[in-house]
Amino acid sequence: MRYEGTAKMGYFPTPPTMTAKIKDRLVFEGPVRLFDPCCGEGDALAGISASVSDANKTYGIELDGYRADQATTKLHHVVNCGYEVARVEPASMQMLFLNPPYDSQSGLGGLENRKELRFLRDLAKPVAPGGVLVFVIPRYTLGPAMVNALLHRYTDVAVYRFDDKEYEAFRQVVVFGQRRLKNLTSSKEMPEADIQAKNGLLAYGKNEDLPMPTLDEPDGRIWTVPVAEDIEADTMFRGYILDDEELRQDLAHSEAFHIAESMLSVSDVQARLRRPLLPFRRTHIATLIAAGALNGAIGIGDNRHVVVGMTRKVINRETVTHENGSETVIDTESYVTAVRTIQPDGTILDLQ
Repeated sequence: MRYEGTAKMGYFPTPPTMTAKIKDRLVFEGPVRLFDPCCGEGDALAGISASVSDANKTYGIELDGYRADQATTKLHHVVNCGYEVARVEPASMQMLFLNPPYDSQSGLGGLENRKELRFLRDLAKPVAPGGVLVFVIPRYTLGPAMVNALLHRYTDVAVYRFDDKEYEAFRQVVVFGQRRLKNLTSSKEMPEADIQAKNGLLAYGKNEDLPMPTLDEPDGRIWTVPVAEDIEADTMFRGYILDDEELRQDLAHSEAFHIAESMLSVSDVQARLRRPLLPFRRTHIATLIAAGALNGAIGIGDNRHVVVGMTRKVINRETVTHENGSETVIDTESYVTAVRTIQPDGTILDLQ
């Protein structure tokens, strides 16, 4: 199948031959986190991470359900949703591989409304300072808005095109860059080297006949991906819907869950309850429950459960009609005691 035949809904997977050449431009000095927010079936990110380090962690986001399922077999962490609703810890990723959908946003047209530009702006936050950007886009998108967004967020920027056969299909280029410690607010803050890079990018976007080096051009330029010193630490990477495993993790760190667990746990059933001098009558127990004095875990063994008592006011309204046809509304207030119990198996009972 021709390369362009694999495009679907703006999905243009990076050819494996180009992935290998992209990897040759990268240097890994230790374990890192690699992030692809449009990971497809996960081949590109897995290809870059392969043979580098078994300690690397790969993270992918994919909107299409089938492709997300395929990616889970190749990447360590994959969420099936749009990147806009995913929760990714800021400055947690040492490399961003970004090959976004190729079309204009909402049909508005113009280079300043391209989806590629929106992805670039939105997805800089997860990249750690010094982290490497690998940005795969059509050459014609290198307009002023795109180039300014690049240079304000990244330094040491350079661009290379795909090989002739692949370049013919979509005129794709690869932009490399190093994440700045802090975004620039104006082009006046750029050093001379970045200004020259900016002018070069604008020239390539304006004149598509201007010769551009290929990925394997022997110019000696490489980008070093910084080491993730905390590679074994947990980092926030979630979809907008919790799955079972994420829910278990959240419960394990929930103080409320630990309190409830300790109240219902078997280890606490040996505690002795202090008895009053005389047994409580039903009226006494009802009063204690209504006052909330017995809220908490009570009972022993299989009868262990949590009791919560409450009292609420109820107003009963009655309308009395007199002989002359007039009416009088009478409100009668009463108080109702309710009891809620939670059994060891999680069953909740409301008694009134």
